[in-house]
Amino acid sequence: MFELNSFDNLEVKEICGTRLYIKDDFYKNPYEVVTLLKNTDSKPWKIWDNPTYNNIHFLDSRHDFYHDDMLAVNSKLEEICGQRTAQPGQVITNCIQFYSKEFNDYKNNYWGPHEDLGYTALVYLNDFDCSGTNIYNRLEEDVWNTPEHYEPWRSKNKFELVYTIEAKFNRMVLFDGAKLTHGMSIEDETFFSQTRINQAVFLIA
Repeated sequence: MFELNSFDNLEVKEICGTRLYIKDDFYKNPYEVVTLLKNTDSKPWKIWDNPTYNNIHFLDSRHDFYHDDMLAVNSKLEEICGQRTAQPGQVITNCIQFYSKEFNDYKNNYWGPHEDLGYTALVYLNDFDCSGTNIYNRLEEDVWNTPEHYEPWRSKNKFELVYTIEAKFNRMVLFDGAKLTHGMSIEDETFFSQTRINQAVFLIA
C-alpha cells in the first residue's frame, strides 16, 4: 500500500540553517493511498476542546490508524533525518475545509503558525495545484492561550513569511518542525469548496 519509489532524486535545500528534503513521486501507487483514506473515516480534530469553532466555521479532521506497511516509510524517513518516528506505523492526515469566509480571513492572517517536537514529513495528496506549507520568522510574541480551534488565524503582522514549500501531488517534504515555525499556506478560496489533504509523519530527536 505505501510502497516507495527510488530516492535517487532526493532534493535538499537549506532553510534558516536547517535541511529541507523534497521527494517528488514519493509513493509508487499514490492513488491507492488516496482511495484508502477516502474509504476510511476521519474524525474532527480536538472536537472535545471548549470553546471551538471546528465543524462550525471550518472542518479540521484527522485519520489516525495503524498500517504495517507504514513501518518501511518510517524507516526511510528516519534514515534521512536521523530522528525516530513518534508513532511508528500510524497513518495520520491533516484534512481541512473552510466554511465561513468572514471568519477564515486568510488575507490578513496565517493559519496557526507553530512548531513540532522534531522533524515533520508531509505528503501532499490533492491531485491538483494548490497551496503548500509556509515557513515563518516570528516578529513578535504571539500569545495563543486559547484552544487550537478557537483562534486559529494569527495576524500576519506578527510573522515574516520566509519560504513557501510548494504543494504537488505525491510530493513528500521533510523539515525540522521543531526549529522552523510553520503552518499550512492558504492563499485563495480553493479549500472553501473542497478538502485539503496531506499525510503527516512526526519524528522526535
